[in-house]
Amino acid sequence: MSGGDTPATDPTPADGLPLLETGKGARKSKPARRRAPSLLRLLTLVFVLLLGGVLGLYFQGPALRAVFDWTRLEPGAGARQPIAPPVDRVPSSERVAAMATGDVVALGRLQPDGGIVSVALPQGAGDARIDRIMVSAGDIVAKGDVLAVLDSLALYESALTSAESTLAIRRAALAQAKLQVEATEAELDAQIRGAKVTLAAAERELARVRSLFERGTTTQAVLEDAERAADIARADLGRLQASLMRYRPGPDGQQVDIALAAADLAAAEAAVRQARRDLDRAHVLAPQAGTIIDVAARAGERPPADGLLRMGDTARMEAELEVFQTMVPRVAVGQAVSLVSGVLGDAPLTGTVARIGTLVGRQSVTADDPAANTDARVLLVTVALDEASSARAALYVNLEVVARIAVAEPAEGAAE
Repeated sequence: MSGGDTPATDPTPADGLPLLETGKGARKSKPARRRAPSLLRLLTLVFVLLLGGVLGLYFQGPALRAVFDWTRLEPGAGARQPIAPPVDRVPSSERVAAMATGDVVALGRLQPDGGIVSVALPQGAGDARIDRIMVSAGDIVAKGDVLAVLDSLALYESALTSAESTLAIRRAALAQAKLQVEATEAELDAQIRGAKVTLAAAERELARVRSLFERGTTTQAVLEDAERAADIARADLGRLQASLMRYRPGPDGQQVDIALAAADLAAAEAAVRQARRDLDRAHVLAPQAGTIIDVAARAGERPPADGLLRMGDTARMEAELEVFQTMVPRVAVGQAVSLVSGVLGDAPLTGTVARIGTLVGRQSVTADDPAANTDARVLLVTVALDEASSARAALYVNLEVVARIAVAEPAEGAAE
């Protein structure tokens, strides 16, 4: 070995084990092994928390109820459409006591007396479209007034014209049949009288010839000719009398030709009546007197399935309230009611309870409060508005109102 040579270094130690590498590669390998367990523990913790939250909302155990009672929070109160219903739907004793005293407050809507009528197309209108709208919102109409005209009017008018023409022809045919029967009957009567005269002459001639033949003053041929002439006169009379029977009144009191023409006339009159009824299919008529509230289609459009327009008797307005079932026993017919809304201003509408429904249903009028109970059971209470309030309410059909029903408090002596 020369002095300038560097001795070779063996990376393997004497004990045969490889030396651990020191450097950047070694420093990177150890944190990679530690990071994987930490991330797994974090994901596991998040999953357990989510699972616990879902199970808590589903079962709502005593611990969760205690938390909500302590914090005064209500599940889902902060959401417009909560996925978790309130923990306790049964009202508290304090709330029941508050609901059992004082006036009854309920939500409702204004509507015409008898409700809103949706006017549909006439039966059999088919796929007809609107040709003309004869009214607009706010118009007052009477029962039977034409509200709209359909594009099938021209077709029905043509059918009516054809039916009326046929009717005129059938009337003329009946008149012609009557005249013809009278003339034919008179002619046959005259012919029968002539045939009787001819038959009488033939019979007299036959009697004369037979007398001559018996005396031997005439031949057999002359006798046969006389007999033949009498037979022909007799046959002519029978034929004319049989023809006259055809023009005599039958069992129903009418001559057969006249009866046939009268039946054709009756059929034509029925066709005209049907054509006029069909003509009504091209007109939308008002089913009752009232005010047009809304028109749902325009000329050229096909009316929607829920009706062409809506109308109602806005001259007499009422309010339909949805009263909670627990408060209905305190409501009675004749109680005074006041109704308020931001649209109506400071002066409330007034009226009295007119009807109390008997069918318990689900609440459909709800407040804007996201925590409001939208699954309450209610009964419909109808309030008849007084004349002044009815005139004001006529401008706001379907307006949502808050009603207060005045409930008389029982006397203390009666309560004891």
